Amino acid sequence: MKRLILMLSALAILAANVAIADVCPPAKVTDLAVPLTGYKSVKLTWTDPGDDCNTGTATAFEIRYSTSTITESNYYSATVLVTGGPAGASGTSDCAAEYNASFACNGGYSFAITFTDAAGNRSPVSNSPSGTIASCNSHIIPECP
Repeated sequence: MKRLILMLSALAILAANVAIADVCPPAKVTDLAVPLTGYKSVKLTWTDPGDDCNTGTATAFEIRYSTSTITESNYYSATVLVTGGPAGASGTSDCAAEYNASFACNGGYSFAITFTDAAGNRSPVSNSPSGTIASCNSHIIPECP
């Protein structure tokens, strides 16, 4: 009986020391929006998803753009607009205001965002809203608050 108790104790100590793999990536952003565009500039808003699914804080984010809708299959073909991090805690409203000299005046673009956690897990690609960049006579949009 003492042997069994010692073996169970040893297994419990071993199990406590084994690192649990992080297999839950940040959740998919479903509310990416384009509330404002200006001269070669765009403002995007979203709700941060967290780290492990919808818990905690993701390590980094990446926003891409394209002249067509961005999906999981063409995400890496789209152009990187901005990267950043860490993100806000799960449920935090977030914003990016970016100037991009490559945007064509009156051009239409779609956007998407993904988040990465500390273990390197990437979220699914967000929804892909589109917006038309303002005319060349408009002003650059202001920074996010």
